[in-house]
Amino acid sequence: MFFIYSIYDFVLAEKKVTTTLKKETSPRNFTLQIITPARRFIGLPFGGGFVKLSRLYDEQGKLIHARNYSDELKSEIKAFKSQYSIPYFQLWKGFLIVAAAILIWAVIYGVKNKIGNQQREQEAGQMIDNLKHLKAGQLYGATFFTDQDGNSIDGLPAGWIKIDKIVGDTVFINRSKKLDASAALFDMKNIASIKPQSIDEWQDKTEKMDLKLLNEQLKKAGTKKVDLLYIGKDHEKYSGVILTIKGSE
Repeated sequence: MFFIYSIYDFVLAEKKVTTTLKKETSPRNFTLQIITPARRFIGLPFGGGFVKLSRLYDEQGKLIHARNYSDELKSEIKAFKSQYSIPYFQLWKGFLIVAAAILIWAVIYGVKNKIGNQQREQEAGQMIDNLKHLKAGQLYGATFFTDQDGNSIDGLPAGWIKIDKIVGDTVFINRSKKLDASAALFDMKNIASIKPQSIDEWQDKTEKMDLKLLNEQLKKAGTKKVDLLYIGKDHEKYSGVILTIKGSE
């Protein structure tokens, strides 16, 4: 059985001794060990070495209690102990291994996160640039707050919108029929598989959006997403922002 945490005796030294115990008249053979209590965690040395102790075993492997030591044996044990130091590095190197692993993970995670942030910044910059040069036929990734009939949608699903045309201060868009609500965070990669490949995969209804609001948002520094406000004839049914553009093809 594998134990995650355990305490064990780390043997510093061992030798055979012939000595007489208290209340005994004849010498016997023993095995003398100098040990220090130590700990393991998930198989790694994780501390110990706070004290040096003696362990005396007879030829049958029975542990002899220290109260049975003779004065002569105690002196020999004291001298034997003094010859050996506790290898703290060996006993505590599990901490160093874990610390090194955490440091390596932190560096890798930091680099990966930095690369991911740079990629997201680049994608957001591309999206904003495309929106500043809005034209028919462009495709954008978005999250939706309502369906095309103004009904609320659970889970803020992601999908595609297509710019149908631009007339004055109005942007006409069509939504993709397929939506994806499996991911908690928006990512263009998550909706790549549901990108419409034919006219039949777009909703028939063309929705009118406020171009002025869109342009006002594009003027703000650091803009990374753009809300679209519905302004169709039935806007009283579902007025307000109905979707947010978060990426571009």
